[in-house]
Amino acid sequence: MQNNRPFRFAGRIALRAIALTALALLCFKAASATAAELKVIDSTEAPWTSIGRVNFAGFKSTTMCTGTLIAPDLVLTAAHCLYNKSTGRPLPVDDLLFIAGVRRDEYSARLVPACVLIAQGYEPAQKPKLQDIHKDVAVIVLKEPSTLQPVPVLALEEAAILTRETRFQSAGYRRSRRFLPTVVPACRVLGTTEDSWVTDCASEAGASGGPLLVATPNGLRVAGIMSARIDDLRSAIVPFYGWQDLLADPHCPAQSPPEAPPLRPSVDAHD
Repeated sequence: MQNNRPFRFAGRIALRAIALTALALLCFKAASATAAELKVIDSTEAPWTSIGRVNFAGFKSTTMCTGTLIAPDLVLTAAHCLYNKSTGRPLPVDDLLFIAGVRRDEYSARLVPACVLIAQGYEPAQKPKLQDIHKDVAVIVLKEPSTLQPVPVLALEEAAILTRETRFQSAGYRRSRRFLPTVVPACRVLGTTEDSWVTDCASEAGASGGPLLVATPNGLRVAGIMSARIDDLRSAIVPFYGWQDLLADPHCPAQSPPEAPPLRPSVDAHD
């Protein structure tokens, strides 16, 4: 590796090596996985106040996914949650809302998106392939910063805490529990394939975009994003080392000012 290569690429390669060394030796056959316990959370404490629903309310359809406030003005979720599943077109930003900390008929905050940023190379598909899962990540940039306590993402220098024995919490607003967050409290990574993690964190519709949380000496961190349900026991996760480019400069693109109409003379000229 050349010394002058950008740090983010060096970091990504290093983290990928860590993931492959520490995790890929695990077998991820369905027969080796066991159904993990699912807990319903009814808490007004962190981090649950900053994990919420990414809601879309359009003219003919409504959808929901899960998202996490990772900075005062940034919500992390899955990219496919921001596209129309039938047409493959981006959902209008004006029809999106992030409702943080939903608890039955209460919530922590109602946050309005300004724009969405999609991981480079992501292409929406009705039947995504496993090799494309690692690109299924997006950031929603909010119009106004939130006062809620964010849940930070796992930093590059914290990667060494991950081992074969690491247990994660997979959180989301599953369709069967739309108004309370549910958590698989102790799931694990079974293997790494196509730059994605295969886990025994059970999932279902609505949980997409939800965080895979890991405990660190500095508190809980987002180590992955729920992308897809593989079967009753397994799910595919976008790992944290694939987000570095997306989070490098998460700002809405500058908009060009509208062109002014051509000037007209105040008095028509006559020959």
